[in-house]
Amino acid sequence: MSDPTDATKDATAAATATDATTHDKVDDRPLGENGEKALRSEREARAAAERSTAALQKQLDDINAANLTELEKAQKSASDARADADAATSEALRLRVAAKHGINDADADLFLTGSDLETVERQATALAARSSNGPKPDLSQGAKGTTSSGSPEQDFANFLGAQMSGRG
Repeated sequence: MSDPTDATKDATAAATATDATTHDKVDDRPLGENGEKALRSEREARAAAERSTAALQKQLDDINAANLTELEKAQKSASDARADADAATSEALRLRVAAKHGINDADADLFLTGSDLETVERQATALAARSSNGPKPDLSQGAKGTTSSGSPEQDFANFLGAQMSGRG
């Protein structure tokens, strides 16, 4: 794809070349000495204006290139931010589903790999079903080696007797 400024430069150069050849072919003698000076002055002014135009066009092209670079930087930054936001959303979704199904972080990192809610839910449900063998017993609770007589009435009487004998 060609740059519009290149086309402008090409058109300006072609017009200048055509004008120069046309002016060279025209006989400037009938104008007289003052007319020739004025014509020469105008031609020099036009050449200077064209050089100035070319320099300004180059500056404009440089500025446009710099702006394009800034635009590309901004687009890359926006793309990176979007990717970070998507990753954070996916991570939050995964952790929320893991907490809902009682899955620890290590298992969630290893097994919950989906990127949408439906997939992560299915993975979590399958993982929870495979790993649920019931709650583990808490050995710090319950009876601690005391013998029981077999009936609740006798156990209560023994307990009450132990409490009364400890007071006195």
